[in-house]
Amino acid sequence: MLLALDVGNSAVKAGLFSGEELVRVFSVAPPKDDAPDASQWRAALTSALAGAAIEHVGLVSVVPAHTDAVARALRGVVDAPLTIIEPGMALPFTLDYDTPDTLGTDRLAAAAAGWARYGRDTSRSVIVVDAGTAVNYEVVHRNGTYRGGAVGPGAALMRNALQAGTAQLPNVPLHLPETPVGASTQTALQSGILWGLVDSVQGMTTRLADRLPDAPRLVLTGGWSNFLIDHLKTEVTHAPHLVLRGVRLLAERNRA
Repeated sequence: MLLALDVGNSAVKAGLFSGEELVRVFSVAPPKDDAPDASQWRAALTSALAGAAIEHVGLVSVVPAHTDAVARALRGVVDAPLTIIEPGMALPFTLDYDTPDTLGTDRLAAAAAGWARYGRDTSRSVIVVDAGTAVNYEVVHRNGTYRGGAVGPGAALMRNALQAGTAQLPNVPLHLPETPVGASTQTALQSGILWGLVDSVQGMTTRLADRLPDAPRLVLTGGWSNFLIDHLKTEVTHAPHLVLRGVRLLAERNRA
């Protein structure tokens, strides 16, 4: 089996693959320490991976402070080679990005899986939207070139920024109110945050699509993808766990 790891801001998401089949998904909450050591990660991973026969591990990370600790922890839990995803490795498309060293590898994995699964065989452009803590947009041209994309705030970041940057606005649950016209401070905030998320994704995907020569396939993934699918006016493809699928694809492609 192959273990795919996505070290994110709020948790480490993991998937166990048998070939291309995703057979199990789980997450591990990071230790509360600012600089967790490998032993803390090792304990969490040992419990989560009990009984799994793992032959290869692929990893992306958007938290550099956690990457080394997770890698060292894995060596005490899994006796298998580790492939850390990076832009310089063999990719399923041509990378046309001015600063590849700054490209988040979670973005790279999502784009790779989105293109390989939904665009390559039909030579159709793809826009992948990964809506989580941040909202990442990835654009792959129908000729097999990754063109870049956009990065914006997710719903929780917008809420936190409003609370931190103002004196009187409260923290609110992220539930969509019955009407976009908020009749209270809470519903006004909920409307602005959540309808603002919908409208920003709707507008940005339209803007990105206008830069492509064909009608691209829009692929949504991430924790907010179910919410967005219910409210976007565009035809979309829902692809849960697309980043993990991209980690598997790139790890296998670059296996020593």
